[in-house]
Amino acid sequence: MAWFHASTGGADAGNHASAAEVVACFHDERPLLNRLAFLITGDHATADQSVLSACDITLQGHSPFRDCLLEWAKAATITSAISCRAEAIRACEADYENEHCSFEEPLPPGLEERAASLKLIFQANPGEMIAELDVLCRTVLVLTMALGHSIQDCVLRLNVCRPAVLAAASHAMSWLRGLDGGSAEEPQNLANHQPHSG
Repeated sequence: MAWFHASTGGADAGNHASAAEVVACFHDERPLLNRLAFLITGDHATADQSVLSACDITLQGHSPFRDCLLEWAKAATITSAISCRAEAIRACEADYENEHCSFEEPLPPGLEERAASLKLIFQANPGEMIAELDVLCRTVLVLTMALGHSIQDCVLRLNVCRPAVLAAASHAMSWLRGLDGGSAEEPQNLANHQPHSG
């Protein structure tokens, strides 16, 4: 998230969110942030703690720009949730070692696609999503749809090999399309891959 702290040159400090604004953002967006964290952690208490930790870290660090505050809150919350489940996420890599992905890396989703997919995700029963998708699939889905991460971004963030991330992304997008009766937009080339079973 270093890009949030890029040098502002002569920018007015008033462009940065105050502590009160940070707290208000995390409070006002708590349902969204909790859902994102829960989809990764699979546990309500851990999700709640992820949001609280993300808020504390934000308050203790450099203040993010006001215009980027919600994106910062989402990124910080997701990072906190991933750190809680990092071992389980990496353990999923072995489940995909025999997957064969013959397509190129999909393009990161655009803003409209992200918004539509997030809407689908939030309409879905989170318990069903957690039961049907492993933690790697869920995390890749959250990273791509909530933050617009590419497959390579996910590889670096999760310390999981590229083939496993691609297979998990394919499985997650297939599941997401199923929620929408197959009409949901998807990243380029994902339709050509058979989802991981199990």
